[in-house]
Amino acid sequence: MAEKITLFKCEFVTGFLDVDLDILRNSAMDCYNNAKFMAEDSDDIRAEDVRIPYSHEVQRVVKTLESVWKKEYNEDIELCWQPGDSSDPNSAVWAVVHSYNQSTNLHSHESPDNYSDGAYVSAAFWVHVPENSGDFVFQYKPNPYTVEQHTISPKFGQFAMFDSTMPHYVTRNLSNDYRVVISMNFRKTITEPG
Repeated sequence: MAEKITLFKCEFVTGFLDVDLDILRNSAMDCYNNAKFMAEDSDDIRAEDVRIPYSHEVQRVVKTLESVWKKEYNEDIELCWQPGDSSDPNSAVWAVVHSYNQSTNLHSHESPDNYSDGAYVSAAFWVHVPENSGDFVFQYKPNPYTVEQHTISPKFGQFAMFDSTMPHYVTRNLSNDYRVVISMNFRKTITEPG
């Protein structure tokens, strides 16, 4: 008799949300046009990240994605920032706006405190993705000798949720319009003993 044992699996969750994409796009574009970037130094990876308000519509996206994760994995997660925290909300939820020929290099959202209080699950929510505005690509190693990729050609209102340590990048925006994405980091919900 044989037994199959999985030591590692690499998966993500994707789907679509029914939220007001125009409100989210207009908010992100307003912040982009007013240069509300996370970093001023153009060499800093956060320089392309745009500060957005933690609005009602953003909260709807966050709460819906928390529910999706709970349904798929039976795990409670919460945004890595909660109302009342003294930290910056845009460290947990922000926009990325790419104009023509812009892209995002290979990166991940891991930190020294992953799986305890840091980013455990990350998400991309595509608010505005015109044709030819770029793909979202996961890069992974099924073994020590090969590197594989999985490409998502995102659509309006689509999301992807994935392990925060998963390397990913975005290909060049070849459209004449802006690509607008809202990115998020979630942590495992901290349960008080009791």
